[in-house]
Amino acid sequence: MKTDELIEALARTPETAQPSRLYRRVALALIIGLVLGLVMIRLFMGFRPDIGVTAPMVAMKAGFSALIATFAGGLAMRLAKPIGGATGTIRRLMMPLILVVLSAVAIGLITLMATEPGHRFAAFTGGGFPWCIILIPICGLPTAMLLVWAMREAAPTRLALAGAAIGALSGGVGAMIYAMFCSVDSVSFVTIWYVAGIGLASALGALAGARLLRW
Repeated sequence: MKTDELIEALARTPETAQPSRLYRRVALALIIGLVLGLVMIRLFMGFRPDIGVTAPMVAMKAGFSALIATFAGGLAMRLAKPIGGATGTIRRLMMPLILVVLSAVAIGLITLMATEPGHRFAAFTGGGFPWCIILIPICGLPTAMLLVWAMREAAPTRLALAGAAIGALSGGVGAMIYAMFCSVDSVSFVTIWYVAGIGLASALGALAGARLLRW
């Protein structure tokens, strides 16, 4: 049997994915990854000092990150299972994620252009280097490692794409965690640089997925 024929056969086999077991493992990975990320940021960076007063803004940033993670999670769950020629399904699952990302970046750019010229740099970068690009993937690393463990058993066949989806999901979780530390509440900063951080996590996931998701 050729490889493509084997993939098609696996994709048609209901027992292969074991949905209930997969969902339990993914839920466990997300919960433990979130807790570990929060503990990590609390120990090494600390929560923002005014988190009690700024809780609504923190919640909005975390909610925005959770929205991206939700769409990425739906894509990751589908890609965790063997896929034959279901490219149409993948496109349909990718479209909401792409639309959310593009809309967020567009809102960020429009908001930045509407900001007074003297305040644009601070609104765009938070007054310095946007470390969230690096820290978001780091905060999401425990989640990413646990998701790889959870999804390997489901026999994914699009390894790089599945890895990218896992990276985006873990990046969204990492951004939720980072929001507890981040003191920059500018709409432009959050919609552009948080997305960039999640995008980096997705790119790293694509590179790692080709190796770590082999079965």
